Amino acid sequence: MNSTLFYFDYLSPFSYFAWRELSGLPTQIIFKPTPLGPLLNHWGIKGPGEVQPKREFLLKQCLRFSKTHGIPFTTPKTHPFNSLYALRLSTLAASGAEQARVIAALWNAGWVERIDMGEPEELVAALNRAGLAGQEIFEKSFNAEAKKEVKANIADATGQGVFGVPSFVHEGELFWGHDSLTQLKQFLRGEDNLDHEKLKMLLLSTPRAAQQSI
Repeated sequence: MNSTLFYFDYLSPFSYFAWRELSGLPTQIIFKPTPLGPLLNHWGIKGPGEVQPKREFLLKQCLRFSKTHGIPFTTPKTHPFNSLYALRLSTLAASGAEQARVIAALWNAGWVERIDMGEPEELVAALNRAGLAGQEIFEKSFNAEAKKEVKANIADATGQGVFGVPSFVHEGELFWGHDSLTQLKQFLRGEDNLDHEKLKMLLLSTPRAAQQSI
């Protein structure tokens, strides 16, 4: 089975929604914990929280989506927060064979239980409650390997054109946002309906200035 890269940040509620649907994807998922800030800075994009009407709109959208689909949803106690501690805990270098369980514990702790995701003590406690060796994983998250893994994820992401989270990359094809999962599933089934020739024509016929304003 081919693998799919999943770039995510615990800051993103749509990454949370996407994570909850991973079991429905016919592909092996490779987790890529990636801080959103460097991606936005690389491409010169403002974060959703920096645009007040957008922040409010997205929160309403999340509440509506979670209600419609019966998904437990709140926000971490403080938002935005420094997600670097949680991201390092989620690296293979720190969590090893328990990576999927660590990630699940942290998603539930922040977006269901509403802990403060920026506080190391609360993160360790959340891992302990999930039956994991919280303190041991936390100590490993400060090793050079864990820090290098996060930096490598940022470089990999920007190198593949990833500009936000959640993002999925499968065989070089980028799918951004929770709402792109339908297209990803079609792609995985070999049923992608993208008109490549039309895309090429549209890109060539659109001046760069106009592209920037789309």
